[in-house]
Amino acid sequence: MLIEVRESSQTGEIRRRTLELAEELHLGEKRSGAAALAATEMATNLLKHAGSGNMLLQRVQQNGSSGLRLIAVDKGPGIADITRALQDGHSTAGSSGNGLGAIRRVSDVFEIYSDSGAGTLIRAEFWGDKSHATRGSLEIAAVSEPLRGEEECGDGWGIRRFPDSQVLMVVDGLGHGVLAAEAAREGEQVLARAQADSPQEILQDIHGALKKTRGAAVAVAKIQPEKGLLTFVGVGNVSASIVSAGSSRSMASHNGTVGHQMARVQEFTYPWNADSHLIMHSDGLGSRWDLERYPGIWSKHPSLIATILHRDFSRGRDDVTVLVAKTL
Repeated sequence: MLIEVRESSQTGEIRRRTLELAEELHLGEKRSGAAALAATEMATNLLKHAGSGNMLLQRVQQNGSSGLRLIAVDKGPGIADITRALQDGHSTAGSSGNGLGAIRRVSDVFEIYSDSGAGTLIRAEFWGDKSHATRGSLEIAAVSEPLRGEEECGDGWGIRRFPDSQVLMVVDGLGHGVLAAEAAREGEQVLARAQADSPQEILQDIHGALKKTRGAAVAVAKIQPEKGLLTFVGVGNVSASIVSAGSSRSMASHNGTVGHQMARVQEFTYPWNADSHLIMHSDGLGSRWDLERYPGIWSKHPSLIATILHRDFSRGRDDVTVLVAKTL
């Protein structure tokens, strides 16, 4: 759920929606209250320091537990000294200066990325049992948003975990609106039911399921961290790349429309290592992004990477989805 923050009245909406999500996730009264406090502070800071921004509210799962992720993102002046900004009493806006410090204290997970003159992203997570990602685990995050004015998103994405691999998918239903969303949801359901981790088989199953829809572009990737392999198959214009500091490699997709015309399905295998980042996105995101332009971004959680790409490269004329996977 992505919410624009342009005026002070929207902080109340963000607090309310945060409490609703926390209740649905059964986080308990204490953690729900902490999440609502953090969400309010994050939204207030967007207005106070950047003038405007966006809040992303997400359900997340890890190791069988459910949590709530909050991300605040802006294009403001950035934070020149993050260490100082996190100290209680420090303020550049004439307030009490407890905002960032309070968010960090009440969060189970806290992370910040700021580039002077180019904006700030803050990530805060809340878990009922404080179960979250551990070092060395493969972590995946995505941002998905419908075209402005549409209630349903014609893009979709999914994760299917197997004992020795994780399968990831991005699906872009043709066009936008209800009919595109129908194709995207069908693709998500096929992945959720998949019994085997073969990207080729999964794509063929999606092709069969989407024959009753207008069709879609689909990309499916299987990551096997212990084997150091990534297997990929794609049809249509969902972009996919493996990137790391100083290196970028696009992965090959075939022409066609899944559900209608899919003459060839071919898997490609690529090396995967501890520094690799998988980035897959629909054509609602521009293709000229380059993570090298963001100093220090390589060390950040994939949710912040996906959010900053969404912030800076969304075309604004179609649904947009960007998925990022990396080893923490």
